[in-house]
Amino acid sequence: MAHAQDTVLDNYTAVSTALAQDNLSAAKSAATTLAEGAKGTALAEHASALVKSDSLATAREHFKAISEEAVKLADGKAGYYVFTCPMVKAEWVQKTKEVQNPYMGKEMLGCGSIKSSSSASVKMGGCCG
Repeated sequence: MAHAQDTVLDNYTAVSTALAQDNLSAAKSAATTLAEGAKGTALAEHASALVKSDSLATAREHFKAISEEAVKLADGKAGYYVFTCPMVKAEWVQKTKEVQNPYMGKEMLGCGSIKSSSSASVKMGGCCG
């Protein structure tokens, strides 16, 4: 089960990366893979909705719901970091500590911070300090 969760989280991070780069086509493609890998879950339902998005704004709204599920999967797992964006009041999961905000994209890529980290060396980026 742990391996399946890792695959789902890896597919999720591909969606996140595409949104951070303002690439709707890549986000929809990655969300298709995510939906197939997470069949029968709420995460899959939200990913399928993102696939039908006609704009980055719509995709990002669906991504919020996907992220809520991904944050639960990533909880306590090594190698995954939960970030928060105060501008959109939403969280997301990444595999790196460098902020790459999928909600703000290139406009404010560095906006956000690691939600809970014992590392004092991790700084907030962009809009957050």
